[in-house]
Amino acid sequence: MKSLLSVFFLFATTFAFASQSYSATSDNDSRIDSLYSIVCDPDIAFYQKLKIVDDFDGLSFYAEYSPKLFPLFNDLLEQAKKISHNDGILFCYNSIADLYIGLWDKEHVQIYLDSAAMYIDKSSDVRYLAPYYRMKAQYVQRYYPDHSPETVNYYQKSLSYYEKSGIKGREVDLVIILHNLTIDGFQRNDSAYVGKNVLRMAELKKQFNTPVVDFSLMDIQVNLYSLYFKNTSDEKYLDSAIYYAKECLELYENNLLPKSLNRVAVDLYVAIAELMNKKKNPDIGRIDSFLHIAGAKYNLTDTIGLARIFHTEAQVLYNMNMIDSAEIVALQAQEQLESGYKGYYYYLLIKNNIELLCDIYDDRGDYKKAIEYNDLWTKKDEEIRANEVKELELQYEFESKEAEIEALKSDKSYQENLYRLFALFCFLLALTILFVWLLLRLKKRDLNNHIALINTEKEDAKLKLKLKEEQTVKMQLEQYEVLSDFHLKEMELMGRSKDLDQLQKDKEALDRQVELFRQKVKAYEAMADKDKESDYDTQSVVVEDLKRLINKQPGLSSKDGYIRNLEQLSKSYIEILRGKSDENLSISYLKYCICFAIGMEISDVAEYFCIEQSSVHMIRYRLKKKFGLGNDDDLGLFLQKYVSS
Repeated sequence: MKSLLSVFFLFATTFAFASQSYSATSDNDSRIDSLYSIVCDPDIAFYQKLKIVDDFDGLSFYAEYSPKLFPLFNDLLEQAKKISHNDGILFCYNSIADLYIGLWDKEHVQIYLDSAAMYIDKSSDVRYLAPYYRMKAQYVQRYYPDHSPETVNYYQKSLSYYEKSGIKGREVDLVIILHNLTIDGFQRNDSAYVGKNVLRMAELKKQFNTPVVDFSLMDIQVNLYSLYFKNTSDEKYLDSAIYYAKECLELYENNLLPKSLNRVAVDLYVAIAELMNKKKNPDIGRIDSFLHIAGAKYNLTDTIGLARIFHTEAQVLYNMNMIDSAEIVALQAQEQLESGYKGYYYYLLIKNNIELLCDIYDDRGDYKKAIEYNDLWTKKDEEIRANEVKELELQYEFESKEAEIEALKSDKSYQENLYRLFALFCFLLALTILFVWLLLRLKKRDLNNHIALINTEKEDAKLKLKLKEEQTVKMQLEQYEVLSDFHLKEMELMGRSKDLDQLQKDKEALDRQVELFRQKVKAYEAMADKDKESDYDTQSVVVEDLKRLINKQPGLSSKDGYIRNLEQLSKSYIEILRGKSDENLSISYLKYCICFAIGMEISDVAEYFCIEQSSVHMIRYRLKKKFGLGNDDDLGLFLQKYVSS
């Protein structure tokens, strides 16, 4: 059976180490109020709030300030949920669970630890994983003390995460863990394991020489020497255990430890009384004085603490053969136990108290009552076993459901990722098809424009060639006519009348040919004029194309104004521009010129032609060169000058 002394030291020191702050109560109140104002300040970023609250040493362990701390952590939790800050959510759940550990509220501790467990895999900061496993270990250790391997496993995980994140600012948390692991080693009689943890605590003492570390080391000495006495019955070990217990009390009485160690101090007074009572010749007066101090310090609602005092006093009276007095006090302890918290401490203490009552009634010869109390313990033991079975069933059911939930989450995540990939593939495919279609359309349009320009230039060249040929023929005919006139005059002078008549006929024939050629020349000139009129046709096509495309652009800011300006454009505008340019202007450049002439903004031109604004600026620069303008000349004014010419 695990000793009552070890168990009470174990959990008392666990509760005691919960706070590092040594300031006065009023100081803590003001600090918590300041923190709450920071948490409620909307101008402070969430990650800054989280760091400030996390840096406040031992905040979540201030159980006496829970009325103020619960709203603080709940507000911080809501803010973390709004922005899906997983580390912040885990920190808040850990802190609220820690408060409920201090308040001994098993149900709420379980609820918030289960909530925190949902964010363990989502957290990226080991600083928030370590406190979770520490509290999980404390929860199992407090409410399921038979699950020692599970407790040790949680403590080892927590210790590993603390070492990964660095122990600076977490010394007390490490002391708690090492202290409880050491006590577990005592209970398992694993001296090597105990020695390893004591050495680590000694290293902590060298790095951080604080009263809390000293207290922990001395408390371990109390447990160590109590264990030695149990194994050897040598009273010198009892003296050593009592000495270190008094050293622990001296730290507390000199106000070197946090206020939250009040319960530990009371437990130490009772522990010293229990140790003294194990001596062969106990000092009854001193035992009574320690029990009296403990009774004065215990809270009247602390039924377990009061029951422990009554039980120790009854044990002392029983050892003095004061059977009747021992029975009265043991029954008082039994009454306190029956009206109080039904936790592990209750079952451990009630077992020892029932055993004491059974011994009292056996000594008195009242075997009926002894059997009654023995049956009572049997029922209590069955109750313990039933609760353990129920807890195991619930735990198994919870783990099964948790595994199902994880499998469903995994399937859902896989399906969502699959849907996302499929949607992304479809989007990219549609985007690619659209891009290829637009590219082909632009290529086709450019190709058609290019072919049209080539055909126009080809027709121009043919007309020019034909015109030059006709002009050559005309010149030849004119020369022939002059020669004919000259020859005719010679013939007249020479008196060749017959030849003159023939020549006159030839002349008339040539005149008809000349007239025919003149008509052809006029026809070719008319064709040249028609080519000029083609400029008007080109301009109308360009204007209509611009109107159509402007109407298709919903983003253009002054669509109606642009269309009105297009309608007011001179019919000979393109012909004028070609006349002003030193180089041949393509259809694309003519479109840009018309856009600038009607006052279209550079951003609208870029949106209309689906190009960057920098490309529009480059086109303006090239047009200036084609029209022979300088850098200081305004292209827009130049183009607008001929709009209504």
